Order: sequence, then C-alpha cells, then structure tokens
Amino acid sequence: MVDVFIIGGGPGGYVAAIKAAQLGLSVALAEQADMGGVCTNLGCIPTKTMLASSKLYTQIQEARKFGLSADNIGVDFPAVMVRKDQVVVRLRKGIEFLMKKNKIQVYPSRATLRDPTHVSLDTTGEVVEAKNVIIATGSSPIKFPPFIDPGIWTSDDVFRNTEQPKNLVIIGGGVIGVEMATFFNAIGTNVIIVELMPHILPIEDEDIALALTATLKKRGVTIITGAKTQSVTPADGGYLLSLEVNGTVQEIHGDHVLLSIGRKSNVGPDFEAAGIAMSKKGIIVDDHMRTNVPGIYAVGDVKGTFMLAHVAEHEGVIAAENIAGHDAHMVYTAVPSVVFTNPEISVVGKREYELKAEGIPYKAGTFPVSASGKARTMEESVGFAKVIAHAKTHEILGVALYCVEATDLVMESVIAVQFGFTSEKLLEAIHPHPTMTEMIMEAAEGSIGLPLQM
Repeated sequence: MVDVFIIGGGPGGYVAAIKAAQLGLSVALAEQADMGGVCTNLGCIPTKTMLASSKLYTQIQEARKFGLSADNIGVDFPAVMVRKDQVVVRLRKGIEFLMKKNKIQVYPSRATLRDPTHVSLDTTGEVVEAKNVIIATGSSPIKFPPFIDPGIWTSDDVFRNTEQPKNLVIIGGGVIGVEMATFFNAIGTNVIIVELMPHILPIEDEDIALALTATLKKRGVTIITGAKTQSVTPADGGYLLSLEVNGTVQEIHGDHVLLSIGRKSNVGPDFEAAGIAMSKKGIIVDDHMRTNVPGIYAVGDVKGTFMLAHVAEHEGVIAAENIAGHDAHMVYTAVPSVVFTNPEISVVGKREYELKAEGIPYKAGTFPVSASGKARTMEESVGFAKVIAHAKTHEILGVALYCVEATDLVMESVIAVQFGFTSEKLLEAIHPHPTMTEMIMEAAEGSIGLPLQM
C-alpha cells in the first residue's frame, strides 16, 4: 500500500508526487506516455522552443536597425524541429531524475480506478492499493466534424511535422492558434486564421485582441473573424475550406489545416464508476482539490477549468499538502495568462468586460510601449501596459500587458492582484530605470488619474 497514487505524469501529477514525497508520504505514479505530460512533450515547451527560434530569426532580419549587418540568413525547418526535440528530451529526463531522487515509484502504464482505494495497471494487470489517489490525466485536443479527416493537424500533430508548410490555415484564434500563427508566419509560411468569434483571443479584452490583430496583419497573416467552418475537403494536395462569414460563403485553401479550437478533459468511465461527481467540463473539486469521494483528488486539465500548466502545478502542491494533513486552499483570483506571440501578452485578474458585466466601477490607466525608454533601446514600439483599478478604493483588479518580455514582467502584477494592492501601494516601490517594469508603474499612475510621463 502507498499513501498516494497519482494517475498521470504531467505538470499537476509529477509536481504533486514530488511535494507528497517531500512531505514524507510514500508515492507511486503511473504515466502511459512520456513523463512531463502534454506541457513538456506536446505543448508549452516545444511551442516556446520553436517560437524562440522564429523570434531570433525575426531579430536577425532587423539587425540593421541596431547598426549591424547579417547576410545569407535562412530557416532550416528540420533543424528547428530537431532542436525542439532536444530541449524536450532534456527536460523530460530532468523530470525522470526527480522521480528517482524523491524515491517515487513510476509505472510506465495506463492506470484505471478499480475502486476508490485500488488502482489497476494495464500493462501488468497489477493492482496497487492506495490510501489516497490524485487524478491528473490531463486533456486532449478537441476534434469533431467537419474536422475528422486524419490529415488535419491538431496541436499534437504539429510537433511531429518535419516539413514546413507553404500555406497553413489555422482554425481557432485562441492561445494555441495565435502562437502557431506567430511561429509559422515568422519563418515564411502563408498563414490564415479562421475564428468563429468577433475577434481572436476571445476571452481577452478587445484592446488586447485588436492590437495583436493589427500586428499579425501587418506581418502578412490573414485573419477572418465571425467565420463558421462548414466543410473541409481534400483538394489540390491540401484542403478546401468553405466558410460562412456574415451570411456569405467564402472559400479558402491551405496545404495544411491546424485545428486549435480547444481541449477536452481526459475522463474515463472508471471515474464515474468510482462515484466521482463530474460536470460537462470535467471532474468537480473543492478548493482543497478534493472530489466528492473521500481520498480522491483531481488536479490540472482533467477538471476542465484553467487548463494551464502553472495552475496544474499549484493544484498538485495543494492536493499533496491536504493529503499530508495540512489545510491548503487554491485561490484563482490572480491566475496569470501568458501568450507567447511577438510581442508577448500577459493578463492577470479581471478583464474590463467582466467588470462592466458585474457593474464594478473602475478606471483603466494605460502606457504605450512607444513611450518606454527601455523599449526604444530595443527598437520596440508596439503595445501597451494597462492597469485596471477600482474607481473608489484604487485596488488593482487587473493588469494586461502587450509588449516585449510581457510573460516575464507579469509576476509584479500577479502579486498586486493576489494580495489586493492599491495603485498607491504599488507606486511606493521604486521601479528601476530604464526597464520595461516602468510601464506597469506608469499605467498604475494613470489608473488613479496622476500620470507622470504621459
């Protein structure tokens, strides 16, 4: 018998395993594919590795802005993908090492719940008894008609490709869609984004979405919004897509089609058989990560909410803490969203449309990248920082960044929202000059009507 058995070795699962082991619990984990889950192998890490290559390529092309010259540069797509694989393998091996270091028993097998205290391993038929079980089975790309042709890519398939497409149609303008559009457009692929909603990144405020739209269009990406894909038909060595756009039919063609319309939780019939309560999205948990069945916890994408690796990791820690007898709670008020476009996007806390819907009075202060000294030294002029504060209390309710290095700048904003800072409290901290963090300071000043540099 083990204290904790974890089903799934992704960010939620392996982090929960390490934390549980650190807390003195005996731990076993089953993973049917590669350790690290989707994030390490088919998501966060390979995507960002590819984007790092395309961003550097873009920077080299703009070398003359810095008084430098660079000739005969190009893209070796197979080499980019090989480098991606190398980075993935190194990180995966690091996770495997951590399993051994923390004396976690890892089973390379699919595992199913036999009952609330027993887990069955498919590869050997072995049944492991556990005092507690953490379900961390993750999620998979959504695919349904008219996207059932096996040649249509999902986000998983992109990373297995070794040839650069000449023309790529991306169905879905969410985070995955715009990141893939950024990468392929930068290396010379003709990219079309088809989005059902009125703008790309539909869960973000319109100012962020429209700013990114303008950037992508300027770089040659075609964006078709308000478009419903009626059919996808093999044609001319690629695919012909029939779209309904504002009541009219429009046809487009692509050598390849990438479907990025979201992900679904990996839930199995064994969960329901064990009596675990589920919603349409996934497993239901409380803020301790407990399901309705005593001793069974769930973390990460399998819950169907906040499908983000950093959320899964934190949930894994919370689950392990509670199993060890501590009283740990998840708080979702300051979950950062990071999008690795170029420029990058980071958003934390409330969006403006949410505050309007809730009737909360607010004031948004903005500061443009073009007014940032540090940005100018880097020849960056696109984007802005936005701080949203309560109109009366000045509590910072949300922050949005669309700028170079936005994904690395966001933690100041996370802390401000998480711990209820007012704009005045944030402004008590001296921000170094010249840095991009000054943009957040300047936007905070604007949120209380006292801008210094605008």
